[in-house]
Amino acid sequence: MNAYVSTELSTIQMLDPQRHELALLQETFLNKGGTIEVLQGPSFVPPPVRHEPPPSVKVVKAAPEPKPITPAAIRQKTKRQRERDERLVIKVAERERMTARARKMAETMTYAEAAEASGLSRKLLSTLANEGGFSFKPSAHIGLQNLRSKTIDEAQDAKDCERIKAFAEIGLSRTQAMNQMGIRFERFNRLLIKFEIYYPKLRKGPHPAFFAKQQ
Repeated sequence: MNAYVSTELSTIQMLDPQRHELALLQETFLNKGGTIEVLQGPSFVPPPVRHEPPPSVKVVKAAPEPKPITPAAIRQKTKRQRERDERLVIKVAERERMTARARKMAETMTYAEAAEASGLSRKLLSTLANEGGFSFKPSAHIGLQNLRSKTIDEAQDAKDCERIKAFAEIGLSRTQAMNQMGIRFERFNRLLIKFEIYYPKLRKGPHPAFFAKQQ
């Protein structure tokens, strides 16, 4: 602590000749009629107070009261509204008429017979039956298809065999060959096994190369 104080004192004493010379120069300047003006340093001026406007209050308007429906207002329906109501009444009456007609035919007819007799589609007859809660007589041929034996046409199989071989030679896929012949996979596969046809399956190619996106 003492060493620090002594160092500061020696520094101050070293500046004494300069201060003495500055004092002499100042005195000579004053003797010649000069004046020394002391300038005022900068002062801090606070900014003006900012006055925020008060928050606006949103006024919610009350919903207008509904106007009472009077008999005069009911009578003032537009012509379009009256026509729409009339069309709706006609449509409902026509629907009821078709339902009654379909119900009468369902007592003695099947869907196919009723469609042929009335000219209505089977889909519409089915909709009318579901809406009216009735059903048509079942067809006498339902289920007979399952009792019939499935015969194989050897001549047709041989003909299709040649077509399959031709499609394999030109490089068509199995799906493309079946679409060209109009047959399903079961028949196509049966012909491959029956005639020992080698029809290679298409393999997936290599994945595309990945290129980094340029910045």
